Amino acid sequence: MPQEMSMTRRHRRPAFAGRGALITTLLCMVWLGGCAAPASQQRDQEDSAEAYTRLGTAYLERNNLPRATRALNNALKADPNDPEALQAMAMIFQRQGEATLASEYFRRALDAAPDLTRARNNFAAFLYAQGRTREACDQLALASEDTQYANRAQLFANLGQCQRELGNPVQAREALERAKVIDPRMTRSYLLLAQLDYAQGHQARAWDNIQAHMRLAGITPENLALARDIALARGDTEQADFYARQLASSGSPDGSRGTP
Repeated sequence: MPQEMSMTRRHRRPAFAGRGALITTLLCMVWLGGCAAPASQQRDQEDSAEAYTRLGTAYLERNNLPRATRALNNALKADPNDPEALQAMAMIFQRQGEATLASEYFRRALDAAPDLTRARNNFAAFLYAQGRTREACDQLALASEDTQYANRAQLFANLGQCQRELGNPVQAREALERAKVIDPRMTRSYLLLAQLDYAQGHQARAWDNIQAHMRLAGITPENLALARDIALARGDTEQADFYARQLASSGSPDGSRGTP
């Protein structure tokens, strides 16, 4: 299945491990599917759509977009409403910069399978990357209702980020706290909460969250800069100088403030 996308507006192509053996196996499955008896045609079409979808997804994960497109087109010929094939096509169109088609195929996938939470999360990430933050929030709110979703903490962290950008700090905090409860080791929720607390002047809470982020994620230029600025806001110049020195030694630009 396609890897889930993260909430970012910076274009990134994820690095995927090679899947040559899997692709060979799936090619064999697709070829054998053509030998079925007419009596089982409907089932064979479903199997063919699934096999082509898996083949297309494997190519997609290797960033081989032409072969992925061919396989997924075959899947959709066998089953025009296959939600996995539709969302994989949406991701291809997104990578190709075809935003209108990507949006159309994400919506078709969700119309076919409203409970396909992975596709809804990917659609939200696409909308966020397009600057359509409110729509992204709406999709994430729907996705977060899936209590069985394996990456539910990520959904709530994404929702918190969305709500914060919309100027809804109360809803943002609620979502981020839910993310912490669901997965106490999810580092991103602590950083986002520290940023939110710092911006709102809750420096004690901001300090606790940035320290938790450092313990879990290690030292990064982003958390060093924010820790320095929180220390300054608390009047702790000694700690602020300590983090400023660490930030300077990391080789990162030493800005005048963190991320509010």
